[in-house]
Amino acid sequence: MPIIPPRLLQPAVRNLANCDLLQGRLWKYVVLVRRHYAKSEPPLELETTIEGDIRIRTSLSDHIEAQLFWQGYQEADQGVLEMIRKKLPSDGVFIDIGANIGSFTLVAAKIAQHGQVHAFEPSAHHFSRLSKNVAMNDFGNVSLNRKGLSDQRGSATLFLPSMKGEMNNSGAASLFSCSSEEINQVREDIELVRLDDYVSEKGIERIDLVKIDIEGAEFDALKGSWSVLSRFRPIVLMELDLDNLKRAGCAPEEILSFWEKLNYQVFRIENSGESIPIRNIGDLKLHQNLICRPMD
Repeated sequence: MPIIPPRLLQPAVRNLANCDLLQGRLWKYVVLVRRHYAKSEPPLELETTIEGDIRIRTSLSDHIEAQLFWQGYQEADQGVLEMIRKKLPSDGVFIDIGANIGSFTLVAAKIAQHGQVHAFEPSAHHFSRLSKNVAMNDFGNVSLNRKGLSDQRGSATLFLPSMKGEMNNSGAASLFSCSSEEINQVREDIELVRLDDYVSEKGIERIDLVKIDIEGAEFDALKGSWSVLSRFRPIVLMELDLDNLKRAGCAPEEILSFWEKLNYQVFRIENSGESIPIRNIGDLKLHQNLICRPMD
């Protein structure tokens, strides 16, 4: 079967991806093409657009970035994107914790064109690509920080996975090592800071929305943000993966208790945009995105 070049196939994929009649057959071919280019050496990087006119350079060898190229969004994060569109004002302040190559940072920068975006990405490789993507769009309202967030200042080892013979997942970089023999791990020393200290040092006087996705380290980052959350009462969008929490030695009850003490209500975000209340750990799935809203 011939392999159509990505640039030629991409428009058809984006136009027909939501058509039930064609999706099955089309997607089988797309999967074949994706697997073909995932094995490219060196990895094939192509510029594409998301949210209409936001430019972003993506690697077709990466699970998340390939979705951005082919579909214009990451499947699991459609609900999160919709919340950012709805909740972030044009003069708002957005904090992106775990920015990766910048898909959320870029969307927030476009929306909050009269506000500020503060992005944190500790990986040197991801940070370099994040910086280039921001510069490519001429966004002057973005502050980039090559740092991780935690509950104390210091340093740590970041583990960056590389799947053997499979598509990589740059979003799986973690402070906690994975024991699977199917995964190669590159180690990198990184700097850790507290959001409370950063906000104080920068003189930030407003925060509207926080997005956090750091593969199990969310609780430590939240603890280092207690004063910020107490003072500014922002909406928080966070990934919660129970396997990642377990690797971090954190119980989901600790997360829910944290938000209860802050008088926040927690909801699971569906891709449809619907919010499902989380009242106890029995309402949690193995993996979900949450929206945490202040009740005052």
